[in-house]
Amino acid sequence: MTNLYLDLEWFTNQNLFLIGYAYNIKDFGQLYENTLTVDHLEKVFEQADGYVYFYGPDIAMLEKFFNINIRKHCNCVNLIRVFRAALPGRKSYKLSELEKSYGIKRSTLQYKTNIFKMWHDWNDLKLRKLILKYNQEDVINLIRLKKYIFNDCSITNSDINNMLLE
Repeated sequence: MTNLYLDLEWFTNQNLFLIGYAYNIKDFGQLYENTLTVDHLEKVFEQADGYVYFYGPDIAMLEKFFNINIRKHCNCVNLIRVFRAALPGRKSYKLSELEKSYGIKRSTLQYKTNIFKMWHDWNDLKLRKLILKYNQEDVINLIRLKKYIFNDCSITNSDINNMLLE
């Protein structure tokens, strides 16, 4: 079974500008500019026959941006919901806080504290490389966090099936 992990970046007007995706820690890609199309997105989804994992409103943003219904065809799991259930009582469920708790390091920290800078920097081709790296780390770290928390909390597919988006 091949799972899909997603992380999206969008402007305040809710226009997507970057989709990071991975099937595992080594199989990662991104859609932006000319590849940010429904055809390319469908190819990404075709490679997965398992769960689609994301954090926060990303599936809703994809559905709105491309005018498609992903939840109808995929087993979508919002990991923020899973992590809140598995780790009750935390002060924060921000990915950056969870990463710290599990000892996951980042090389791109600047956009975690200032999302407005990311929107500005996206138009600078030299700085865009940092945003692409930041997004890649978001997706890869989501995979790592899912693995650690699922193992620590003994989360099963049965548990996940009870939390699928409809």
